[in-house]
Amino acid sequence: MTDFIPDDCLFHHVGSTSVPGMSAKDIIDLDIEYAKGSFQALISGLREAGYEHEGDLGISGRDAFKPILGSSAMALPAHHPYACEIGAFELQKHLAFREYLRAHPERATWLSKMKLLADASAKSRDEYIENKLRYYETITRESLEWANVK
Repeated sequence: MTDFIPDDCLFHHVGSTSVPGMSAKDIIDLDIEYAKGSFQALISGLREAGYEHEGDLGISGRDAFKPILGSSAMALPAHHPYACEIGAFELQKHLAFREYLRAHPERATWLSKMKLLADASAKSRDEYIENKLRYYETITRESLEWANVK
């Protein structure tokens, strides 16, 4: 994927799969950090690499992409690529979440247990997401305070 995007972009592995020992779905979350003014070049590069821009999907400061059916991107392990401008709150939030849980394995263990409980009581994927939300909100609040992100 990196042959197609601007050289000043950075890739960050974020989400539960980026925390050793954390229970996680088998989908890798990636934040692509881009410099101000290079977003259109990033969209074009990702398109060449086989990704469709989905917009921000209701989360300001984070744009989503998905593999285009039939593209070589479909052959990669399951992943969700997102794009965030340098300094964007959503990027800072994702990085703080990851670093906080890496630095506090007891909180990663707690969140893993809560996710498993949320999954066990859910009748659908949407219900699972709803069930785990309050636990993610707790860890997000803790991680933002820990990282001093405002």
